[in-house]
Order: sequence, then C-alpha cells, then structure tokens
Amino acid sequence: MFIAGLLSVVVVMSPSEMFMTLNKIKELNSQNPQQAAYVFSSIQSRLPKKPSRGLLELYLVGLESGVRVNDAAIVQYIVSIFERDSWQTAIEGAELDVATAVAIYHRRIHDYSYAERLNECAISYAVDPKEFSRVANNMAVVYRYSGQPQKAANILKESLMLAEDREVIANIKNNLGNIYFDQEKYRHAQLMYIRAFRFHSEMGQSAYAAGTGLNLLNTQIFLGDWNSFTRFRSSVALEVEQSGQPAFKLFFMWQNYLYEYINSGVDLTSERVHALIESIPILLKSELGPSLQFYSNLLKRKELAHALQKELKKTPDIKQIKSPTGKRVKLGRLCSSRIIAKKYFSDR
Repeated sequence: MFIAGLLSVVVVMSPSEMFMTLNKIKELNSQNPQQAAYVFSSIQSRLPKKPSRGLLELYLVGLESGVRVNDAAIVQYIVSIFERDSWQTAIEGAELDVATAVAIYHRRIHDYSYAERLNECAISYAVDPKEFSRVANNMAVVYRYSGQPQKAANILKESLMLAEDREVIANIKNNLGNIYFDQEKYRHAQLMYIRAFRFHSEMGQSAYAAGTGLNLLNTQIFLGDWNSFTRFRSSVALEVEQSGQPAFKLFFMWQNYLYEYINSGVDLTSERVHALIESIPILLKSELGPSLQFYSNLLKRKELAHALQKELKKTPDIKQIKSPTGKRVKLGRLCSSRIIAKKYFSDR
C-alpha cells in the first residue's frame, strides 16, 4: 500500500518543462488548436500551485486553446484559478487578456449577451489605442452575429481612427469587410480584404492571411470577378496550406473546384462531388459555412444540393442561432458590476 501511494504522487513540472510546454502550446494554438487543448489538459495536474509569471503565461495560452475549441472545462478551470485570492496580485496587467478571451469563448457559443458584458469589462482595462481597438474589434463581431450591423460598423470605424498598430488595422479591415459583405457591398468588402490579406501575408501570419484570403476569394466569387480571383488564387492557396487549418483547406477546395468548373470547363467528377459532400458538416460549423448555398447553386449538381440541404437541417446558419450552445463561464472578481463603470459601447 505504501509503495502504491508513492507511485501515485504527481511530479510537479520543472521551470524548463513549463517553458517547453508553453512554446509547444503556442505553436499548436495556431496550427492545431485541438491538439493544443489536449496537451494543456494532459499537464494540468502537474502545474505548480504557487502563482508566478511563467505559470500565468502558461495558463493564458491554455485559455486560448480552450477558447479556440470551445472547451468549457478548460476555460472554467483556468478562470477558477484566476479567481483565487492568491492570484489577485499575480494577474495584474493580464485582466484584459483574460476578459477578452472569455468574451470570445461566449461569442463562439452564441451567448452574445454575456459576450457583450465581458467586452464592456475588457474595455475598462484598456490602457492604449491598441488595446481599445482590440476590444472594439471583438465587440463588433458580437454585434455582427447578434444582428446589430450598424453598431458593429460604427465601432470599427471609430477604432480604425484610433489604431496605430498595422496588425490591429488589418484585423479591423477584415471585420469591416465582413460587415460590407453581409450588406452585399461586395466591392467595399473586396477592398478591405485585399488590404488585410496583404498585411498578414507580408508578416508571415499564415492563419490570419488564409482567413482573409478566403474571404477575399469568396467576395470575388459573389461578384463573378474571376480575373481578380485568378490574380489572388495562388497566393491564397499558399497561405491556406501553411495555415494547417482543415476547414480552410476544405473551403478552398470548394472555391478551386468552382473556379475550374466555371472558367476551365473541368468536369465536377463523382470523386469531387463526394469530397465536397464530405466537407459540408465541418464547414457548416465554421464561419465559412453560409456561402456554401451560393456555391452549390453555381455548381448545379442535384446530389450536392440535396446533401447540403440535409445537413442544413441539422446545422443551421450560425447567424440564425439565437440561444447559447455551450456552458456559460462567469468572470466574477475580474468583471464585477463594480468594475464595469458604464456601458461604453451602448450608444455606438
């Protein structure tokens, strides 16, 4: 019994192990968030109990992985750590990062009312134009999906005037492009996406470049602007491949097959149709899904259209989801009503 007890003792991670794990999860967050979440979960029991800067950074990247895959257990676990008395001093300076991450989690599970509250909380911690623009960008996405496009556009335009950081500006322009796209202002959207795509490509930010690049190609498809599509297709394909994101690769497959079918007369073979059908459930769960109906109409294949309609009954357009689809994780001490002094965004 004594030996068995010894064998069950958990060995706390050393500083060097924590550093290596931190970098590993950072890398996986951009390449394979699901794996990043798995790695964090696997080392939770081995993390030290005493707060430190290194441990804070590890928890923050773990929080990011949990948010990226909508893992309520990871988000709840880390929030519960940060709510402890022993962490109140250690977490100073990271409040905005925590509030923003948890706000994004709630936006992703369609809990828009709480996401708004958390972004209001986050803005109270912003200390410079870059941080303000970051929070405003996130709030604009919440407004976009909760059916308040004008408020979203107003916030983005205001934050664009304040932003100085080129990366923040690129993210704002991508989100403005999304608003214009929803309003069917495709030429305006195309201009925003081009600027965002070029910046992220120049900076080697493949995940962001791939996302904005796919938005750009999507807009060109809706415009029927195949000359512009041809000009950007290869560069977007490169970013999509480097991003390592499965959903990006599948969406580009739809775009590429559509381009070849309409412009080059390449037949939509049964193998290609099967591949498209197999991708539908994955894409409908992403922000790329709403465009599949338009693509399917252009491809004119009955079996493809039938498969899409069948899946749409199971997975509705995310813009039509009005109720939360996941567990709410409350931020108590960081985002109490005492801290949120006013509804900054309410009149925007």
